[in-house]
Amino acid sequence: MIQKGFIMQLKLNENIKKFRKSMNLTQENLAEAFGVTVGAVSKWESGSNVPDILTLMQLADFFNISVDVLLGYSMSSKNITDISDRLDALLHEDKYDEAIDEAEKALVRYPGNFKILTSCASTYHVVSSVKDSKAYRNKAIELYESALRYVSQSDKPDQEIFNIRFLIATLNGRENPEKSLEEFKKINYRGIADISIANILRMTGKPDEAMETYTKVLVSILVKVLQFATEMYMVLISMDNTKSCKEACELMDWYMTIIDATSTDNSKNSYLSKMKIMGLIFKSLSFSCLKDYDNMKICIDKAYKIAKEFDKKPSNDFAGKIKFWHGSDDYHISLYDDFGVGAVAGIDNLFNTGPKVLPAKVIKKMEKAQEYWGIIKR
Repeated sequence: MIQKGFIMQLKLNENIKKFRKSMNLTQENLAEAFGVTVGAVSKWESGSNVPDILTLMQLADFFNISVDVLLGYSMSSKNITDISDRLDALLHEDKYDEAIDEAEKALVRYPGNFKILTSCASTYHVVSSVKDSKAYRNKAIELYESALRYVSQSDKPDQEIFNIRFLIATLNGRENPEKSLEEFKKINYRGIADISIANILRMTGKPDEAMETYTKVLVSILVKVLQFATEMYMVLISMDNTKSCKEACELMDWYMTIIDATSTDNSKNSYLSKMKIMGLIFKSLSFSCLKDYDNMKICIDKAYKIAKEFDKKPSNDFAGKIKFWHGSDDYHISLYDDFGVGAVAGIDNLFNTGPKVLPAKVIKKMEKAQEYWGIIKR
């Protein structure tokens, strides 16, 4: 009798073919590995014949999966989701011992299910932090590593692999910081693990390296703030109504507040100067849409003043020009973009190319700003 909660879906032939291809093996390669004929493998994959039980076990071990997965038995997704939700609920209710008991039961029932393994690993991870338990941390690592063997069950295996490796590196940070650091560096795509790396450097008595890494994080945050503010601004201004235009102005005020708060000296040229100019020009375009031409002119005048000073001694560097800078003497970051080498030319670019991605009726409302810019820069 099939246990309630299971749906039997025998897909042995399809799975043999799928897992063989996932290992980049031909039928000839698999046949050679198992000492059978190519014809035998072909019959397995066509469904006209099935391997004996011993070969099934060997195939599962070869593909690094369970026999259940190879056969195509799948648990009811509702039942699996119910268990995962139950574990989450117990953790939110601070019933940690009960959550561990439920996790153990789930692992006995479904030892080869990816969602159960990750849910149980997460449960041990949370409880290990609450109880400061080395044993639970190790159990969480063990379960996460087991989950990696079944990641093909996930709809997003690449994302899951990254997430799990990140969590394993985090868990190793307490007892094995050097190993944790090594693991974080392997998955540090575009600086995504920099904060964790800096924390490990601090824990291992390397404050200077930690602070330099935090400096990289700060620069990354500033760049992301620029990307976020400009992209969200485009959406707001495209809505073409008074409320969204006012919100676009507030967004630029927030953005420029961060720039001003980060700069050590607004009179020194740096990439922050360009960032401030962009904020002022975008804000002026919002005022143009609102027909607030006085404030529009004030923003453009300020941007022009900063741009002329910048062009006297251009610098895209951040070194020593932002607060909380702890880069080493030979550590410099220079940023380059479509704004232009010169700041005045950059304002031209913003007026000439920036609005083109907006609706025609919005561009029409921005013409006053462009006209004023044409007058003052002569």
